[in-house]
Order: sequence, then C-alpha cells, then structure tokens
Amino acid sequence: MKEPFRLSRRHLVSAGALNLVGLSQPGAGARVASIVQDEPDRWRIADGLRLAGSVSGPASLDPALSRDLSTNFLLRQIFRGLMSLDTNLEPVLELADSLDVSDDGRTYAFTIRESARFHDGRAVTPADVQVSLSRALDPRIAGGSVEALAGITYLQEIEGAREHLAGMTDTLGGIAITGNRSLTITLAERSPTFLMKLASVPASIVNSQQVQAAADWAMAPNGSGPFSVLAWTASESLDLRAAGTWWRGEPTLTSVRVRLGASASQPVNLYQAGEIDLVEDIPPELVDLIRDPATGVTFGELVTTELFATSYIAFGNVDPPLDDVHVRRALQYVFPADLVATASFDGAVRSATGLLPPGLLDAEWPTDRVSGDVAAAQRELERSRYGNAANVPPIPIYAADIAVVEALRDTASAALGVTIEAIQVGWPDFLAGLSERRFPAYALYWGADYPDPEALIGMLFSERSADNYTGYVNQDLELLLDEARVTEGDERMVVFACANQLLVDDAALIPLYHPHGYTITRPGLAGVVVTPMGILGLETIREG
Repeated sequence: MKEPFRLSRRHLVSAGALNLVGLSQPGAGARVASIVQDEPDRWRIADGLRLAGSVSGPASLDPALSRDLSTNFLLRQIFRGLMSLDTNLEPVLELADSLDVSDDGRTYAFTIRESARFHDGRAVTPADVQVSLSRALDPRIAGGSVEALAGITYLQEIEGAREHLAGMTDTLGGIAITGNRSLTITLAERSPTFLMKLASVPASIVNSQQVQAAADWAMAPNGSGPFSVLAWTASESLDLRAAGTWWRGEPTLTSVRVRLGASASQPVNLYQAGEIDLVEDIPPELVDLIRDPATGVTFGELVTTELFATSYIAFGNVDPPLDDVHVRRALQYVFPADLVATASFDGAVRSATGLLPPGLLDAEWPTDRVSGDVAAAQRELERSRYGNAANVPPIPIYAADIAVVEALRDTASAALGVTIEAIQVGWPDFLAGLSERRFPAYALYWGADYPDPEALIGMLFSERSADNYTGYVNQDLELLLDEARVTEGDERMVVFACANQLLVDDAALIPLYHPHGYTITRPGLAGVVVTPMGILGLETIREG
C-alpha cells in the first residue's frame, strides 16, 4: 500500500520511512486494545529488538544533517543533548546536571554531569557542547548550503547565529565556556521554547575530537546516548548495542537491529512473518482489518495515540493568483475537507479545523472554518480581482502524495471552473523544492518536533522561519508571534488561538486532519512509552 509522505518541521520525513513511533506501555493520549489470539514465541529481551526503519536512509549519522523523523529517531538513540523531553514532553536535564536562567530569560548557565560520557569513555566537556552547537549552524557542514542545515529551526536564537551562518565566525558567539564542566548559552532574544529546542536531535552533543580528526567520523560515531553503533550499512541495516558509558547506566535492552532500504518495506507483512517486533504508523485504513482476526494478524497489542501533527494544503500569498485572498478562500471554502477524515480514513483520523492539533498544551484549538460551501466559494471568486473562474490562471499545487490535491483539483473544477494543476514530485525533489521555496502551494503532513504551537504556526508560516516554504507573509501574524515570545500561560494560549484563526481566515491553508498513531507490538515487549510526538527512546524497553 502506498504510504503518505510526512515532514517534521523542515526536517522532513516520509511516512513509512521509520515505522517507529510508539510501543507498548502507552503514555499520554494513548489507548491499548489487545488483539491477542494465538500467541507465538514471546519477545525476549536477550534476542534484541528488531525494527523496520527507513526505505530511503539515513543518508548520514551526523545530527547536524538530520532532516527527517526516521533519522531523528535513530540518532536520538546514539546521541543526547544537554536537555531531553520526558514522557510528559516536558524539557528535563539530560547531559546537563544543573541549569540557571537569568532574570531576563536570555542567558542559560549549564553544568555538565560528571557521569556524561561518550561511548569510548571520554568525559563530555563544554568544548564538545560549543563545537556541537556551532557546527549545527555551520553551512560548511552541509557543503555550503544553509538550507540543508538541521539546526536552523532550533538554534538560530542563540546570540551570534546570524554571523555564524554567514561564515563570519568559527563558533557561536553566544556560547561561553566558564569552567571545566560549565558553560553559558546567551540568546539574542528571549525564547520560551528554547529548552525544548535544546532537546532536539540537531542540538545533540558530538565528540569534538572525533569530528575534528576525521571527515568520515559519522560512519562510526562516538556518541553520547544510550546505544552505540555496532555496524551501519547504508540502505541495508543499522545495528546498535547498549552503551555501558551512558550517564544513566547501561540499558536493559542489549541490542537493536534496524532494517533499512528495500528490506524495510511492507512492515506489516514483516511483522506478520515474525521478522520484526513492532510496527508503528499502521495506515489508518488498515486499523479495522488489523482488529479483524481474519486478517491473520493474530498476536500483539494495538496502541492508539493522538499525535501532535496535521495534514494540510498550504497556499502562499506572494505570487498570483494566490496573492488574492479571495482566490485562496474560494479554494478553502469549496473543498469538503471533513470528508478526507470521514470518507478517506473512515474516521480513523480527526478532522482538522485549523493547523494546531488538539491536546497541544492541553487545549482543543477550534476555529471557525468554512468547508464544502460551494455558494460561499463562488461569492469569494466573484470578489477577487479576476471576477470569475475564466480569468484565474492555473494554480499549481505540489505534493509527494498527490491524492488529496487531485481531490481538490476535481472539486474546484466541477464546482468553480478553476483549474488546479496537481503536480506529483518524487520525495527527494519535493524536499529540495520546499527548502528552495519553489512551490507556491503544496500538500503536506507535518509533525511537531517540540510540544508547542510555535512548532507549527511559527515554523510553517512566520516570515522569519526557514520552514515557511511558500514565503507566506502576514504582518498581523508576526505581531502575534512576537507577543507569544513575551507572554506565558493562558495569555500565550490566547495569542496562539488568535494566530490559528488568523491563518484560517486568511486562507493560508486548508486544514485536513489530525492523525492518530497506530502501533502493534509483539507480546512480551514492554517499557516503551507512546507520546503525542512518538517514541523518544529505546533505553526503557524491558520484558513484560
């Protein structure tokens, strides 16, 4: 079955690229339904964990270059940063032992744990932190391409980032080493989400000595996380083993084998054949079949998680005819977006009224949205500068998974007479086109990389964001985002609710649905928490 293509921020992912988001022992937002019938051999921890990974990567094990969810998952097992996210998606200390924040919220003083070690036993130092964060914003790491850097989304708030990105400095000016195990990170402006961003993969701590000694260091990285690399063959497999040097102690799970490339395709079939131990990202349309004993999936658990993610169609507002808000609204109004959730997925996903997924910051985020109203769409088209459909130039919309764009094309043609060109682009070219802002409109699935509205609204539509793929511009939105940076609590939630509604009112997008994550796991596999952002680590896996 063809699987959808997905992105996380600019760091883009193909659905099915990593068939891993959550396992048994669910956390917030997860529901478990046993589908045990005939139990085969139970999973044993001594046998290690077998997974189906990406069919297209990873291209590198360098955290500075990780641009998709599947690679992020793997690298999170190999590397860790000063911070991580706990099972409630709160930022907590990881390689750092202590943290003090200045009164103005701009300077973060960290002390590194004495027990923080690389896999070869060398202690993690402030110099390693400085090198790691600096190289994540160094275009030379990505062959001179700023757009290819993974760290821009997370680390550009650090003081001196702009100069470093421009090649004017060798290290980030906002990072200062203050002692053998201490350093400070100073931001150019206050950021209420900075600690969440320090938990990201691009903020992982790499071994500065290894990085500086060998250009091919990422083939066998000396990491800082709970698992070390035993062997990696691109497009074939990645073997990990428990790292006794990890600061929390050696994980109970001794080994992990991840299939890559062609051997990772059809993960449900691999699971049924007993060749892998779990499948994440079960397509929603297969859920009822999996629950049906007649399908042959007769063992394991089905775990359901509400994800912090949204499927949508985005419209730029710079180039004609989409620079006309009435044209954008006509497309938004005419399309019966609710049917994508109810008809295409048989209710296995939640219909979206805006960009923000329910549950984010424990809020629902409803909006007033017009959907499937042909008369309202026709009125908007008449209000446009084109006056009628005959005068509207063809509108190209790009996607890697083209089905929903074709549905919009057919609806707009039949109901309005507007011509939409549904253009399917291969995944690598699609990623490049997004980064280079070559698409005036596109369809995408986007998963939040940290649990805050900024990870969707700010990243995808702010004029200052590298992830604003259409170049959308709205000064009212910028004012709201500026306000969100200096407010907290309920007031900040009100600001983002306004921003969510603003994007709908301005027809910057057609929100489609918020997905549920569906995972099946083998009996005996326990200790992994499902979160709305997916799996965070494998170090807690145990027999159960």
